[in-house]
Order: sequence, then C-alpha cells, then structure tokens
Amino acid sequence: MIYPKIYIDFERARWTFDDIKWDQFDASLLTDEQAQTIKMNAITEWAALPATEMFLRDNKHDSDFSAFMSIWFYEEQKHSLILIEYLRRFRPDLVPTEEELHQIRFEFDEAPPLETLMLHFCGEIRLYHWYRRAAEWHTEPVIQSIYNTVAKDEARHGGAYLQFMKKELKNNKEEAQKAFTKIGVLMAAARRTNQALHPTNLHVNEALFPN
Repeated sequence: MIYPKIYIDFERARWTFDDIKWDQFDASLLTDEQAQTIKMNAITEWAALPATEMFLRDNKHDSDFSAFMSIWFYEEQKHSLILIEYLRRFRPDLVPTEEELHQIRFEFDEAPPLETLMLHFCGEIRLYHWYRRAAEWHTEPVIQSIYNTVAKDEARHGGAYLQFMKKELKNNKEEAQKAFTKIGVLMAAARRTNQALHPTNLHVNEALFPN
C-alpha cells in the first residue's frame, strides 16, 4: 500500500494558518483585480469536493487510492479556506458566499479511473507552476507567501499521483500503458485549443455543457 507512507510524508510537510505572517499585509500592494482573482481561485479550489466524490465513486475497487483521497481532499479544501481567510481579513466584501461555493459542486460523468488518475497528475503539475507564476504576478507579500506555500502542496500531490500511476504500471501494465498514453497524446495536443488542458476545463458533465 502507498497511502500509509504518503500520510506520514504529508504530515511532516503540513502547514497551518498560524504559519502565515498575516501582520505583513500591505493594503497598498493589493489591487482590486488581484483581490477578485483570489476570490475566483478560492471558489475554484472548492471544486475538490465534487472531484473527491468522483474519485471515491470510480475507485471503489481501490481502497489504497481511496484512502489517499482523505488527505488530498483535506489539503485541497485548505487551499480554498486559506484564500477565504485572506479575503475575510483584508477584503471581506469579496468573501465567497455559501451559495457561490455550492454552485461549483456538480457531479462528474463517470470516466475510466486510470485516465482520470493521469489527468489529475498533469493537473497538479500545472497547478504547481500556476501558483508559482501567480505569486510572481501578485505584489502583496502575504498572498505571495500563501501562493508559494500552496504551490508546494500541489507539487507533493503530483508526486503522490505519480506513485499511484507507477503502482498501476507494475500491477496492471498493459491497461495502464494504454490509458496513460491516451492522455499523454491529449495533453500534448496543444494546437487543438487555446486553453491549457486540465481536468477542470475538459468535458466533465454532458448535462451541464450540452453543446
């Protein structure tokens, strides 16, 4: 099993809200545009809730991976909460409402678990780079620190997904190779779309996007 070791590794790297140096906030360095993107990002991170429901539904055969979801969900929700806390302290007018957060809870269509696993591995790596770039784009020091901290979490998540991919390649080689190759081709086909490919902007629920 992979989950027990990941749990210990993640515990050693865990941070709390008290680790954030809130007293270093400088209101003059936070623009309205930047604050609005923080709100949108807080809402987007809340999508870990429906993603976790999807993972548990589609991986009932894999208790090792399903147990890992307990850590992943905790840390991803913490990303949303730390951004909400930032807004609560410094831009309370932009704190997402419960209804705004609930609106992002939708049901993913059923999908092959191996393909979904690799999609989320790619997504975590992309998010690691995105948060690092976001920290550079922002000018306010507290949110820069938060984004750099979250980036490290996303890198660890990517590493965990990679461990589960390697496990599948060892135990289910032929099927895993086919699934991972398929997603690799999709992710590399950048000329087909102007958007960066990621689980959150692929077709996840036909009923929500009928066209």
